[in-house]
Amino acid sequence: GCVSPAELEAHATSAGYDAFVRELCWRDFNHQLVAAYPGLPQFEMRPRGDRWKRDKVLLDAWVEGRTGYPIVDAAMRQLAAEGWMHNRLRMLTASFLTKCLGVDWRLGAAHFMRTLVDGDLVNNSAGWQWVAGTGTDTRPNRTHNPIRQAERFDPEGEYVRTWVPELSGVPGRAVHQPWKLEGRMGAPSAYPPRIIDHAAATRQFLEERTARS
Repeated sequence: GCVSPAELEAHATSAGYDAFVRELCWRDFNHQLVAAYPGLPQFEMRPRGDRWKRDKVLLDAWVEGRTGYPIVDAAMRQLAAEGWMHNRLRMLTASFLTKCLGVDWRLGAAHFMRTLVDGDLVNNSAGWQWVAGTGTDTRPNRTHNPIRQAERFDPEGEYVRTWVPELSGVPGRAVHQPWKLEGRMGAPSAYPPRIIDHAAATRQFLEERTARS
């Protein structure tokens, strides 16, 4: 059970698994962070004060996959069903909770730790702080646009339709913005409306960050 990171890196590099090596580096970097900042799972490296919300309605909608943003909801439903989601979806859903809904990253991190089959306190906490802009990200104002991410990585909407059956009848990339179908034939009736306008929420977030800087 004792395999060193250097041995893993050597085997992975020789086999051409560069992406795995990068993730291995992130893992060890995060452990170094916690060694230097033991309180990282609870205390912010870049304090944001008391501006975080602890809104149960918003948190529950995110946890249950009822935000009205299909790619976010699909990811959260996969997490609930399988205890896993792709790393890009972890960043996207975390960005949505913190920078769009303004909910305290610690609440999201706690849900991930309760649900992920591969949950690791160090990497989970460091990752959430990175996304929330309170950790080591050199671009703390970075946001992930759920529509752009969905159109780039799920161009035909197959992933969304797998996990959001209410949208199974919506063809192609139209599935990523179901609100645009309102009033038209084939518009989904069972899928929840958006709990927030992402573009407006992102503008507000950036304005607040600019005002504080």
